[in-house]
Amino acid sequence: MKSVLIFSKWKNVKNVGLVAERLQSRGLRPVLLAPFPDDRDKCSDYIDFDWDSEDLTTLITRIDRRGIEPIAVINMVEPLIPWKIAIAAHYGLPGDDAGLDVLADKKLVRDRMRALDLSAIRYSDDLATADFFPAIVKPSRGSAASWLVRRANNPADLLAYRRLLAELSQTDTEIIIEEYLPGIEFSVDGPVVGGHFYPVLAVEKPEHDETRHHDAGLRIHPPQQEHVREGVRALSRMIDTFCTELRLDQLWLHVEGRSTEDGRTELVEINPRPGGGMYPTVIRESTGIDPFEAVISMSLGEFTVPSERPDPLRGLPIIGWVDLEADKLGTVEISTTEDDLRKLDGVFSAAVTNGYQAISLERENYFLRFAITADSVSQLRARTAIALSSLDYHITAG
Repeated sequence: MKSVLIFSKWKNVKNVGLVAERLQSRGLRPVLLAPFPDDRDKCSDYIDFDWDSEDLTTLITRIDRRGIEPIAVINMVEPLIPWKIAIAAHYGLPGDDAGLDVLADKKLVRDRMRALDLSAIRYSDDLATADFFPAIVKPSRGSAASWLVRRANNPADLLAYRRLLAELSQTDTEIIIEEYLPGIEFSVDGPVVGGHFYPVLAVEKPEHDETRHHDAGLRIHPPQQEHVREGVRALSRMIDTFCTELRLDQLWLHVEGRSTEDGRTELVEINPRPGGGMYPTVIRESTGIDPFEAVISMSLGEFTVPSERPDPLRGLPIIGWVDLEADKLGTVEISTTEDDLRKLDGVFSAAVTNGYQAISLERENYFLRFAITADSVSQLRARTAIALSSLDYHITAG
């Protein structure tokens, strides 16, 4: 049976199981490469590998000694992009595009966007000299789940951030400071084929957490405010130009942006994978495209854009969803079940993680999600309020 390598770096990520299931249904053999065996039972084979302390030669030796001859590599973890490029190049597989390496570093993305005259946002990689405020500070590489994302309103906040890095033994972390753009945050998902970006899903985030800069509250597809819809169009054009310049191909992008009422649109960041949480479910519901099936096809170099591509700004029904996040450390105990939520009007999907452990508030801690359809925003908000009021949970410290 032909083998497909799946890269994983962090725990509590459901993508491995979802991809492995789809590979097996195609008659392919999923092989997990990770520093822990948590998803081993979902795959046909497992290679123990520490991405932070071991090298490429060691990894190739372990793959070859197991008699594994990979036909594809699947990676949805930004810090592992250079590994994917190297492994794909070594075995002659799709996915060795040099342009991918730019996506692994937020500063390189900013540099390229500026060089292409696609962005006027101010940014710096030097905490000591940054002089524009307010700003967003975050890791340039290796970030996930909004890890160490902060807003800095003045030099004192940057100094406090440097102290935080020292307290967490993260002083070697590469950092980028970016101008904060007021306005509404939104996202766009879609495939990249032959150097062109094809947006299929756009989402408005009217209740985004502007303090922690986490996704929060109700998210709405399609965007309802006209300046956000125009922002979706503008950002999609920017990303298309960016993809053409980098000669990207066979890739799924989850792109985040911001749009102001006076017409300014800026990129927030690019993630070379489908959006997390409810995004894959909403993409399937709205477009008929299974993003995980698309990622598998892309890893094999055979994905094609549908002849009737979904409109990311299409009309009814409206789809909304909420991700509920722990706001303090501890274990989340939930009495409400997924079935309880699915019985409510409009709810078509729910995911509940009873026993979720929030061990750090420096990252997102989502323990419950649900998605709803409606015929108007007012109906969507009413149904969401009913669902939220039905929840029964508490967080036990410790």
